[in-house]
Amino acid sequence: MIRIAACRLRLQDLHLRLPFRYGIATVTDLTHVFVEADVEIEGKIITGISSEHLSPKWLYKRPDTSTESDNAELIALIETVLEWATDISAKTAFGIWQALYEKQAAYAKETGLPTLWTHFPVTLVERAVINALGNATQQPFQALVKSNAFGIELGAIHTELAGTQPTDWLPEVPRKQMILRHTIGMADPLTGRERTDALPKTLEDNIVTYGLKHFKLKLGGTVDTDITRTTEVLTVCAAHVPTDWAFTLDANESYTDFATVRAFWDGLPSTHKARCLFIEQPLHRDQALTDAAGAGLAAWESHPPILIDESDGALGDFPRALALGYAGTSHKGCKGVFKGVANACLAKKRGALLSGEDLTCVGPVCLEQDLAVMAALGIESVERNGHHYFAGLSMFDTATQDAALAAHPELYHRSPSGWPTLTITQGEIEFTESIDNANHS
Repeated sequence: MIRIAACRLRLQDLHLRLPFRYGIATVTDLTHVFVEADVEIEGKIITGISSEHLSPKWLYKRPDTSTESDNAELIALIETVLEWATDISAKTAFGIWQALYEKQAAYAKETGLPTLWTHFPVTLVERAVINALGNATQQPFQALVKSNAFGIELGAIHTELAGTQPTDWLPEVPRKQMILRHTIGMADPLTGRERTDALPKTLEDNIVTYGLKHFKLKLGGTVDTDITRTTEVLTVCAAHVPTDWAFTLDANESYTDFATVRAFWDGLPSTHKARCLFIEQPLHRDQALTDAAGAGLAAWESHPPILIDESDGALGDFPRALALGYAGTSHKGCKGVFKGVANACLAKKRGALLSGEDLTCVGPVCLEQDLAVMAALGIESVERNGHHYFAGLSMFDTATQDAALAAHPELYHRSPSGWPTLTITQGEIEFTESIDNANHS
């Protein structure tokens, strides 16, 4: 049996080194949350930890509320879920997650709140329990998945996977390196090499400094503006990157229908279109999984692969999207680890895409745990942008910085200012199993 004996929440305000504009938000500051769970495993109390940003206007995109009020509401919800989680027990870590998920699903249905929003606190508990089990067994995440020590029941998430195990679908060994897919926000500067904190700010400087080859471009939902901005970005990429570069497009729910998305796509330079890996979440979540959206997608012949992201809130949303003609979905820690594992297995079975995306997650906990999952799922090209919008680990105390650098010398190096920052070589990041069970905070 596994029992959660106690849970604790800690908040830390973080300041971005440059504004990040996506969807309806422009972020300069945000709140980072840490959850600690004391978990009783075989009679011993083991502490696990998880962390994540409260990313403004992503989990719940209400244009008429302030970030401050959104955060207060979400923090209150996290605290409620931590109360629910305390003293909960089950035979497996999956059982604990399942009990909390079902309770929150009922709450979401009762209140009408978005499932991304209501289940986010559950993912924090889930990740802390996963970390505790790794600490207790001294095994990395991939090994625990391989042996199914978590007790994951794939059929309980996607019925067509009943009777199978994660090892039937996932890679035999985890990845040891990934292509870093660099985000270009709608406010990011594109050219020049002026620096104020020893790290590159412009797209051109990031390409030259890190050898980038994969990119993620943010869209705003206005056809002409998006065509102009995207063309400018792609021109910079083509001028500074070797021939093997590629990109994705992320509309963050900003388009109203697929006819408008097609108008944007048709307006892009044809010379670059073949380099587009996929378009991510063009329609609002309220529209994206409707029959009308499926009809619009079907009417667009020879369209690029299109994925859902924000629409993947509940367990049935991914198979629903595939039925409508979408090419796949994304994995993010804030959407749930066990759900991500099951989605990866379903994607493998169906020949669908599972992308790796990032809401500016940073170390010393969130980034490492997220990389461990991405590696186990076998995702090759992963959006990483925490290093771009934050000054490494400078926001944490010196002891935390030193501990992270000592634990992950292949992942971090000291910047000229002394704080650890992500190591990127030829557009890739490398790591070992040391990224699992990070607990430096």
